[in-house]
Amino acid sequence: MNQNIINQYSISFQNRVDNWDIFGKEINKIITTNNKYLTSFLISWNSVEQINNSLLPDINQALISPNIEVDSDSATVDIIMFNNLVDFYDDSNGYVNSIPLQDFKEIVTGWRDFLKTLPLGGSKV
Repeated sequence: MNQNIINQYSISFQNRVDNWDIFGKEINKIITTNNKYLTSFLISWNSVEQINNSLLPDINQALISPNIEVDSDSATVDIIMFNNLVDFYDDSNGYVNSIPLQDFKEIVTGWRDFLKTLPLGGSKV
């Protein structure tokens, strides 16, 4: 991922150790950014397969056809990709902000690549 994008969105990838009473200690992959809606959206897309099979094809479709609205959602945040922008919406406030679609693709790709690194999310400690 481009260092300018990392800096612009204050992107940080972390392997966090969570201690579950029933399951014991487990590694969870976390991303943080300076855009809470982007962060929330990405955390809900925590499967490499889902990103590869669903989200990235939608992003590529939006890049190829910028005049067609392409939408996607997570549990808490919806997005609409249109005119080379990604608009973020939440359930209570509606539209909240936008980022360039190309930046979004780089961030999603970086998140996907991080999810593939060891230790994998869900690994026991």
